[in-house]
Amino acid sequence: MKRCYVAQAEEKIGTKAYPQVLEQLKENGGLISPSLIIFSSDNANFGWYSRMLSNSFPAATVVGMTSNVMYSPQGVIRNGLSVMAITDGISVSSGVLFEVSRYPSRSADSISQALEKIEQDNTICLEFNASVDSCEEIIMDTFHDVMGDSSVQLCGCTAAAAQNPDRPSAVSLNGILYMDACVFVMIHNEAGRIGIIKENMFKMTGHFFVATDVDCDARRVYEFDHKTATSAVANALKVPEDELAVNSFFHPMGRLEKDDLGIIAVREQSEDGSMRFFSRIYNQTRVVLLDPIDPVEDVWNDTTARVHELVPDPSFCFVINCFLRTKYFVENDKMGDYNRSLTSFYPDYIGVSGYGEQFDYRHLNQTMLILAFE
Repeated sequence: MKRCYVAQAEEKIGTKAYPQVLEQLKENGGLISPSLIIFSSDNANFGWYSRMLSNSFPAATVVGMTSNVMYSPQGVIRNGLSVMAITDGISVSSGVLFEVSRYPSRSADSISQALEKIEQDNTICLEFNASVDSCEEIIMDTFHDVMGDSSVQLCGCTAAAAQNPDRPSAVSLNGILYMDACVFVMIHNEAGRIGIIKENMFKMTGHFFVATDVDCDARRVYEFDHKTATSAVANALKVPEDELAVNSFFHPMGRLEKDDLGIIAVREQSEDGSMRFFSRIYNQTRVVLLDPIDPVEDVWNDTTARVHELVPDPSFCFVINCFLRTKYFVENDKMGDYNRSLTSFYPDYIGVSGYGEQFDYRHLNQTMLILAFE
């Protein structure tokens, strides 16, 4: 029996997609017996898929999130269901943080309980949180308070709202759907290491700013270096302020922490000269304006080299890609090339597209994470 099975079906109607996926999760005519299932789907059928997977595989921990794009060696899809089922060589524990938009620390005991149940060497904590506005930083603080001194690495993703605005983003654990929560699973790899490799498509410019007037809760910066945020950034880019919005994807902000660059994407600019971001910029924080790396294919090749340096022979991978990167790849006809690049280097994998990435207790944007299991 294989160690990892990947299944995917592109159908808007769940009753058609699910049987196709189930058929791919069979060996010798019978269903496999996984320890862990990680899945993603469109939000229209997400709750139903969650229940069906838990019913079909009652012995497995089943964790999932809504995604606006899913991908695997079978291709790139916008609707349907994508599943990774791991059958051998891992042990898991799991839990839920509730009320993440207000008070996730109220349920922090679920983290410590899950941590006590699992061996900590070669272990990661994978979390999915529903995209409740501006909740990621307090979720990260909650995890750090409990497990910051452990050897377990934290990584995760904010669920995307996908195509249906009447059905918001959601996450699930063991057949139960949550909308103001963070679900997590701690995964111990009994067969070797777990490498987490972070990729960004940007490099630093020479333009540094200090945030001098901010609203952290709203993720809004009113001033950089005591000038309106839009005028400071527009002046650095040498573009008129009314043209700044069209340049914002290609010029996010970067924050250096421990010599590591974290990306902060621009969400919108306002008539009062302020700028709102997808991650918090704290008062008196020094940030740097970023430029895209061209060609992006060089970035992909460099990431692959770093993956194989850390985990020379990965058994399977889970890939987290930012929605803004996905949008860029789609609009520039590179999504297929991106997925073919992954397919050429990694055996079994599935990928999700979310509204933010979390790594090392930080909330990031416009970033890719590859979780490679030895």
